[in-house]
Amino acid sequence: MNLRRFLLRKAAYVLLTVFFIAALNFFIFQILPGDPTRVLLPRGGTSQMGSETLRQELLHEWGLDQPLTTRFLIYLRNLFQGNFGTSITYRPGISAMDVIAPRLTTTLVLVGVATVVTMWMGVVLGRVSGWRRGRRTDVIITMTSLFGYSMPSFWVSLVLIFFLAVEVNVFPVHGETSLGYGTLDPVSQLLDRLYHLALPVLTFAITNVAWFSMTLRNSLTDVLPEDYMLTAAAKGLTEDQQLRRHALPNARLPVVTAAAIYFGWVVSGAIVIEVVFDFQGLGKLTWDATRALDFPLMSAIFFIATLGVVVANAISDILYMYLDPRVREA
Repeated sequence: MNLRRFLLRKAAYVLLTVFFIAALNFFIFQILPGDPTRVLLPRGGTSQMGSETLRQELLHEWGLDQPLTTRFLIYLRNLFQGNFGTSITYRPGISAMDVIAPRLTTTLVLVGVATVVTMWMGVVLGRVSGWRRGRRTDVIITMTSLFGYSMPSFWVSLVLIFFLAVEVNVFPVHGETSLGYGTLDPVSQLLDRLYHLALPVLTFAITNVAWFSMTLRNSLTDVLPEDYMLTAAAKGLTEDQQLRRHALPNARLPVVTAAAIYFGWVVSGAIVIEVVFDFQGLGKLTWDATRALDFPLMSAIFFIATLGVVVANAISDILYMYLDPRVREA
């Protein structure tokens, strides 16, 4: 396969997908019931808050008095310029991107670290479980990971807080940093952040590790009976050599897909975990913007979150070319 042609076609698909996401993001908020101006100017308000004249001025300023097609073109133009609108209730008058940017950094640290840890644990457990399929080790790992996967993340968060932060008092109950964080040296600041990340990351790992462990286990289950695995055993290779040289390279592709999906979700944050542990990330911001009925801010958050999934899947498709020779030769 011609690499340049593949990359150009993939870029075209990404751009087309982003356009449809932008269109869907626009029309969803257009068909929502209610009037955005009523969030600021409720019916029956005082003359200072709810005058009809001010409402008409807001309608004209936001372009809500224009035809739908005109508003859509304006939306696309602003989107192309990186203008996601202005917060109207959560932080009135502040650009949506100025509100999102610091929260996005927190989410990338929290959910990014949690995803890496969860994926590593899932690969290790899936490797052991798949190689020892049907044995007691496989049953224990499978049942334990599925039990954690079936538990609501808010319940796991509260259980960990109760036992490890209240009863034993080993970890902090909530928050991203300790008091006096700004006076610490860089190494102490890093350790303090990791200390506060422990329980949220553990919650994420418990409730999501089954995704990776079961994916790799099932993939290994399909690979191990193949003829080339029997040949590798007949050649006298050790179990570790059979696993590393022959089984894992062919079983890793579904794991790459699962990792791409999860890394795409990194941008959207973990709403429940961020709310329970009071992490000021994008998930917590989504909750706050929804409660405040801040339509421009919600629209920007949803677009960025879906864009992260699209980009992550595009990267996984490119990685497939290097991981699977059959894709390159197709």
